[in-house]
Amino acid sequence: MAICASAHTMAVDGAGAARWRVGEVDEVFESVARYFSMLSEPARLRILHVLCHRESSVGEIVVAAGLTQTNVSRHLNLMYQTGVVKRRREGSSIIYSVADASLTDMCRTVCIRVSTELERSHQLKRSVNGLIDELRGAGR
Repeated sequence: MAICASAHTMAVDGAGAARWRVGEVDEVFESVARYFSMLSEPARLRILHVLCHRESSVGEIVVAAGLTQTNVSRHLNLMYQTGVVKRRREGSSIIYSVADASLTDMCRTVCIRVSTELERSHQLKRSVNGLIDELRGAGR
């Protein structure tokens, strides 16, 4: 069974076979689930999308993401607490940026995959609708 968890969660038994260290792999999976839960909210993905392009203040994120300041601040605080974003003070502003570039790479990969599937779905729908229109025209 191949899995993405780190190799350090595997142990070699007396026969030389790799075995999962259940407690460790559970801890890894729970941490991964918490990390991914940050990505389960569309507003946080919008914020992350803004920050993928450049570090920004709350006000800049509000404008770019089309969200309210209260909503952006709440999500940024949660994203900061879980290590998804980092922040620094610049004068009277707090500037946010992505804390882990691998997160943006992963999100980009998933977004490309999903948008490709959505485009295929839309193309199929257009093809089916075109066929229906042709059949309706032929029946007249």
